[in-house]
Amino acid sequence: MTHGSLGMNLLLWGVEIGPEHIPLFEEVKKAGFDLIEIPVLGQSPEQLAEMRAAVEALELDCTAVTFVTPDVNPIDPDPAVRALALPSLKLRIDECAALGSDLLCGGIYQAHKYFVGRGASSDEWAWSAETLHAAGEYAAEQGVRLGLEVLNRFEIFLINTVADAAKMVEEVGLSNVGIHYDTHHANIEEASPLEALAPIKEQLFHVHLSESHRGTLGTGQVDWDATFQALSTIDYRGRLAVEAFGTGDPAIVSAANVWRNAFDSEQQLMNDAVAFVDAAFLRLEAN
Repeated sequence: MTHGSLGMNLLLWGVEIGPEHIPLFEEVKKAGFDLIEIPVLGQSPEQLAEMRAAVEALELDCTAVTFVTPDVNPIDPDPAVRALALPSLKLRIDECAALGSDLLCGGIYQAHKYFVGRGASSDEWAWSAETLHAAGEYAAEQGVRLGLEVLNRFEIFLINTVADAAKMVEEVGLSNVGIHYDTHHANIEEASPLEALAPIKEQLFHVHLSESHRGTLGTGQVDWDATFQALSTIDYRGRLAVEAFGTGDPAIVSAANVWRNAFDSEQQLMNDAVAFVDAAFLRLEAN
């Protein structure tokens, strides 16, 4: 089995990524990655243009990730808040396109860590679907696809399983809106990688490789052999991005509840991730 670009998500170094991080782009390239994943959260056009130039100069593929804050929550009961959701998503889509990326991923269907003490209502589901449809139409005009990241029950409540995501994608009904699968969240919510991935073969846009403790791949509880075998079984040839979090940025600490580093250094984590993924695919080829 072969895969698309292998990437590194820059949230390991913090939420706010700008031109000052361009030397890091070079380190990601040197570590053996051919994709860089950049969080888009309001960078200026000048910052985005400078980062795009650096990405292109390094001949890296690029994807973008984002999340939704409570003040622009598409499922808030207040219509004034919901009205801000689409304009906010359009800005993130613009930032994604400005980076030269054709894919924006994340839990863009509701505010992160927003809870109401129950499961999703039909109104909340419909509000999210309506916003995503309009955002998807706008994204198509920019040449951008949207990947709905499936997040675990401790972070959101609208879409916790790939089955939930598939239902939403079908309801939105746009070819450029699909599913973003993350092994950290799936380790919590899914019965097995193959049972999760087989039904969404045609809807799967992106995969995050993230350990159960958010650190070095292969040192936690994710069933990696089953994960890579499942990706092989469905003949997934898209991008893979390593996602890990550390304690360096208070915003990440708070958002992801990361109280310790499950790695020795960022460099060690990157080096080990490339070797780990390469070895996994070699085993698949041998079998």
